[in-house]
Amino acid sequence: MTSRFLRKDLSSFSPYSVTYSPDLIKLDANENPFELPDEVKERIRSEFMKLSIRIYPDPTALNLRSSIASFLGVEGLDERHIAVGNGSDEILQYIFIAFLDREDRVMYPNLSFEMFSVFSQIAGVKDVRLELNESLGLDLSSVVDALYIHRPKLLLLCRPNNPTGWSMPKEEIITLLEKSKETDTLVVIDEAYGEFMEESLSYLVKDYDNLVVLKTFSKAFSLAGLRLGYAISNEEIIRDLMSVKLPYNVNAFSQMVGRIVLEYSDVILSKVKFIISERERVYNRLLNLNKVRVFPSRANFLFFYCEEKELMDRLLSYGIKIRKFEPRHYLLKDAYRVTIGRKEENDKFLNAMEEILS
Repeated sequence: MTSRFLRKDLSSFSPYSVTYSPDLIKLDANENPFELPDEVKERIRSEFMKLSIRIYPDPTALNLRSSIASFLGVEGLDERHIAVGNGSDEILQYIFIAFLDREDRVMYPNLSFEMFSVFSQIAGVKDVRLELNESLGLDLSSVVDALYIHRPKLLLLCRPNNPTGWSMPKEEIITLLEKSKETDTLVVIDEAYGEFMEESLSYLVKDYDNLVVLKTFSKAFSLAGLRLGYAISNEEIIRDLMSVKLPYNVNAFSQMVGRIVLEYSDVILSKVKFIISERERVYNRLLNLNKVRVFPSRANFLFFYCEEKELMDRLLSYGIKIRKFEPRHYLLKDAYRVTIGRKEENDKFLNAMEEILS
């Protein structure tokens, strides 16, 4: 039941929801399977003892933004090109707040990050869904055609895409950026999983004033529990985002931890290559299973279809939880997503799948 005060256009709104299952082998939420190294945790503990939490944090998170700019290593980019948020989700919400009117259109893939749809509904804007091809990717020509037909104010893309793992080639992204300038469309590329394809397009913000790149500490940096993300763009767009954000949106502890993990980025990100290797191993094992159709991925997860109706319950009996999608449309019928975990977790998942489907 909703209250009588809820907006009428949100009466059928379905919020993004997850279940918390810490006692299972959690391969459902795209979390990094590795904790921060002990030396990093010790450094955080030491710095926390020096932290004054009785006063408000720096509302501009200046030191963290400077650290992020240095970490990116893109010539000409400094803290003026960075905005930080309580997860990149919050920054995406600020993009909707700052740049969209109710008559505007937002365009995004039919199967992509669920918060795209959630924020569109909350903002009351018109959404345009891009249909995927048989490989669960986007055809460049169809996206370009949609740009000219619908002229959206905002184009949202995940690279790699969540939940399919597909990644639009860099050359096609550049083509879209050129075309979107003609339609005066702001392009937001969510690179939450970019480290797992070992490529970022953040350097393009210098050449395209209609581009925002979103990144997060939740995945490759093992900080999902902290909620810390950031945007990269030109000075004007960053200034707009900073003007609509809440005054103290990133707390002092998160700002401090963000700076520290960037100092240890080499040791923390060294686990990325292992996860990529495990992703390919799990993919190849799943390829050989009956009733399974698995798709290549550039992220830290794999998307697959499975005809076994009791798959989720059977996996739970093994103590393993993956993501089962509600069939909101045809692309999600019998659809699952599994996060790449530690080797022993992946082995338990693969062995369970083989036993269930044998």
